[in-house]
Amino acid sequence: MGMKMTIILDTDDPQGLRDALEIATILNRNHGTIEGAYNVKAKIGKIALIKMVRDVAREVEEGKMTSCLRDSKRFVDGKWQLLL
Repeated sequence: MGMKMTIILDTDDPQGLRDALEIATILNRNHGTIEGAYNVKAKIGKIALIKMVRDVAREVEEGKMTSCLRDSKRFVDGKWQLLL
């Protein structure tokens, strides 16, 4: 069984807030509980990025998607695994 801690955050102490975040991040990393995009960085080259931008432009021109955030997220979600 691990140790339980309570962290008190003083919003008037910016350095204390940064220190508390660093402690929480270290503990989280050590226990392997970081999930999702926080521990995964996508890598893409310049040519691949240009091709992706062209794909988006083509889909918008063809009316398959709009420039809204929702459609942009769907597009990136569809390509995400290719970027990892």
